[in-house]
Amino acid sequence: MRAKRLLVAAETVVLLLTAAFLFQVLSGEHETSSEIREYMVENCKEETGALNLVTGIYLGYRAFDTLGETVVLLVAVAGVIFFLLPAEGSDDEENIDP
Repeated sequence: MRAKRLLVAAETVVLLLTAAFLFQVLSGEHETSSEIREYMVENCKEETGALNLVTGIYLGYRAFDTLGETVVLLVAVAGVIFFLLPAEGSDDEENIDP
């Protein structure tokens, strides 16, 4: 019973620390303008050919990043499926009654 209370207390502390961290980060003052932002706003349409600024940034400037994230996700899913499927000729197949 004592271990359960200790676990609940530890989880509460972690939750409060995470909330405090997020509050501190998200409530901070951030620059509203930067050189990169200004460059993308001015040159996005000409460089990417997209009519929408968000689409131009996502598919034009960040296309390789998005492709990389997709490949990592695909490899992770394939790995999980590989390890969850039973191996061929494993003992699990022999124990099944016909």
